[in-house]
Amino acid sequence: MSPTSQVKSVTVKFDGVTYHGTCFVLGSMVHVRSPLGAKSTKLGKSSPAELAMLLLSELVREAKQTKG
Repeated sequence: MSPTSQVKSVTVKFDGVTYHGTCFVLGSMVHVRSPLGAKSTKLGKSSPAELAMLLLSELVREAKQTKG
């Protein structure tokens, strides 16, 4: 596997709303970016796609908490 993968789209549904972002793998890290922010985590037992969805979900939750 190459140390860098292509940028891919990632989407999650939260409270009936679909949120979009992009994700890529660089080395042993998964990176997600969206209009809500950016997050990264180390690759583990879950697939990069599953981790990307989790990271985007976290960004959505954090954005909703700051809006009150």
